[in-house]
Amino acid sequence: MTRADAGRIAAHLEELSRIGDDPRGGFSRLVYTEPERRAHAAFRGWLDGYGLQTSTDSVGNSFGVLPGSEDLPYLMSGSHLDSVYQGGNFDGAAGVVAAVEIARILAEDGGLRHPFRVVAFAGEEGARFGAPCIGSRLMTGAFSEDTLRQLTDRDDVTAWDAARSVGLKPEATHLARWDPAAVACFVEIHIEQGRVLEARDRQLGVVHTIGGSTRVELTFEGRADHSGATPMWLRRDALAAAGEFIGAVERRAQRHATTVATVGTLEVQPGSLTTVPGRVVLGLDVRDIDSERQRELTETLLDDALRIASGREIQVTARQLSDQSPVVLHGSVQNVLAAAATRQELSFISMASGASHDSAHIAKQVPTGMVFVPCREGISHAPEEHAEPEHLAQAVDVVVDAFRAIDAGASV
Repeated sequence: MTRADAGRIAAHLEELSRIGDDPRGGFSRLVYTEPERRAHAAFRGWLDGYGLQTSTDSVGNSFGVLPGSEDLPYLMSGSHLDSVYQGGNFDGAAGVVAAVEIARILAEDGGLRHPFRVVAFAGEEGARFGAPCIGSRLMTGAFSEDTLRQLTDRDDVTAWDAARSVGLKPEATHLARWDPAAVACFVEIHIEQGRVLEARDRQLGVVHTIGGSTRVELTFEGRADHSGATPMWLRRDALAAAGEFIGAVERRAQRHATTVATVGTLEVQPGSLTTVPGRVVLGLDVRDIDSERQRELTETLLDDALRIASGREIQVTARQLSDQSPVVLHGSVQNVLAAAATRQELSFISMASGASHDSAHIAKQVPTGMVFVPCREGISHAPEEHAEPEHLAQAVDVVVDAFRAIDAGASV
């Protein structure tokens, strides 16, 4: 049987590294931009070369299909090709390249009874429009055309208009809906984006739960005044209120090991050194693998924001950008992946994912699994992000092994 080729994986990742590189550092392949679409074109080109049938749907998800010898539901793998602002070249992209390598191996070995489908999702990152997993949520029906018209970026461009600008057809969103009955199993390979595998000296992680995420935009409205002529006791400083709130976010999130909360964006107006800030807009991201803790912390932090604003005699408003509950992945798929890792003589652990992934939405409709590979020092969403091609090749061999087991009758 054909084995994964780490050199080929590295070459594909190198090709992607020349798409969307940001002069400020890292990569900015944002959803519905020319760099992201170029990455999708490269993906389809690789699969064309391996003899797969390729396509892109109306909302930008790209696919490759290797026919099976029997009329059976698809086995499926993939990830995403978009990035955050100034991100790395491995988040999502590594999983897409790994899935392409799975396709190559299956094609060279004559295929399976099941057809195999590769996917590169559009817009997994919420960096541009605030909502993550746009492509997979449109495909599964969780998002609609109306959603694309409502989501806006920092320049007030809607996701609908952005999709149109790169040649897609958001008015035909309904055509991107899939039939979950046509899919037997989905497995996503992904970099861990943390340090657990390195710390425990394990080669792979088999994911049991994908953490949830609640994202909220808060606006503190104070009063802009002259910084020299306004005494401290008369100030209505929106930034001071936001700073107090950020401190509360950090303190409260430290109370449970699986809880994290981040203020990752901050816009200060009018943004003058000699003016008391009159308005601050910040982005809050609350995550947990426990849905109740996630909900309770979000509510507590919104109460904190109101209390802080009231105490400083300013106003605060909140707008929810997205809300995704934790998802427990299918135990049957975890078992098949663990058995495959054992046969491949690779060390692994069962673990949770703190980050959200397209797999969380796919898992609501079909049996789904995830395999993590280590990333250097746990760095992700940064230019220094890196995973070894050899580790990705090991993950590919595990998933190919698992798919062969399912093809031979293993239950998922």
